[in-house]
Amino acid sequence: MKELLALALAALTMGLTPGLPGSCVGCSFAGRDLRNADLSGVSYVGSDFAHSDLSDADFRRASLVGVDLRSATIERANFSGASIVGVDARDARAAGANFSGADLEGADFARADLQGAVFRDAVLCTRASDADGGRISCADFADAGVAGADLRGVRICRNGREPRSCEAASAALLRAYGKSKLEGAILP
Repeated sequence: MKELLALALAALTMGLTPGLPGSCVGCSFAGRDLRNADLSGVSYVGSDFAHSDLSDADFRRASLVGVDLRSATIERANFSGASIVGVDARDARAAGANFSGADLEGADFARADLQGAVFRDAVLCTRASDADGGRISCADFADAGVAGADLRGVRICRNGREPRSCEAASAALLRAYGKSKLEGAILP
């Protein structure tokens, strides 16, 4: 009992939702009701949130690598300033989600509902070094609902050395490499 109280107190002190770890590799939260969860600053690698309800969850400044958000509900969730690398959010319901300033390298939003989502100043594309062929990759928006999604100020950054060199991404670049015409989105 003492250990459970200590764990709950630690979670509250860290600002996290009780019962959820601050860092985790390979954890499964699939199908859970995590509405309004405070996951700000967490570090999750390879964790499973498929089919979970994360409406209004707080993921500010979180590090999510290879996380599964397929068919999850992340409506109005706040991912501002988060590092979201290689996340699978296909078929997610993400209307009104906030991805401002997030690093979305390799994110897959195919068929997701992103109506009214905010991507202001997010990194949506990366460019490999010239030595590696200069390949460009962007978050995948194939068949996503993007009406009213705000993509102004989104950036493309060079892979590799820190600090990363970034520049504004054009609407043409986003359409070409994001696998979508982005019809109805607010573009740069």
